[in-house]
Amino acid sequence: MDSNNSAWSTPQQAEQAFYQAFEAGDLAAMMQVWDAAADICCIHPMGKALTGPAQVSEGWAGIFSSGQSLEFTLEPLHWQVQGDLAVSVLHEHIRVRGETRPRPPMLATNVYRRRGDGWRLWLHHASPAVVEVSPDPAMPAHLH
Repeated sequence: MDSNNSAWSTPQQAEQAFYQAFEAGDLAAMMQVWDAAADICCIHPMGKALTGPAQVSEGWAGIFSSGQSLEFTLEPLHWQVQGDLAVSVLHEHIRVRGETRPRPPMLATNVYRRRGDGWRLWLHHASPAVVEVSPDPAMPAHLH
């Protein structure tokens, strides 16, 4: 990205900037990655849907205020670019600096939208990843 606040030329560049801002705990850099449109949405693990720039920014500010220093190892599972939309599905392996044990992975979906000036994040949804599943005959096979 150049310094005139334009978006990224590829969704992969936007994704890299997203995780760099996340690791740095840099709210300004984080919000630079996001589209400024009212229809953006961010869902943090076990959290509610935050919509619009004000709610999304407030959500990231809360996360960054913890002062935790995070390191990400990303495990891409799926990339799809279709016209002006791109979808990235990945495991986020997160390590909190100072902790000896890694945290369980998160499963994230990031959706990027291309506008006139390039690619920006439109949706981020993360939830705990299922690491191992034992079939439970009492549970229906499909919930939705």
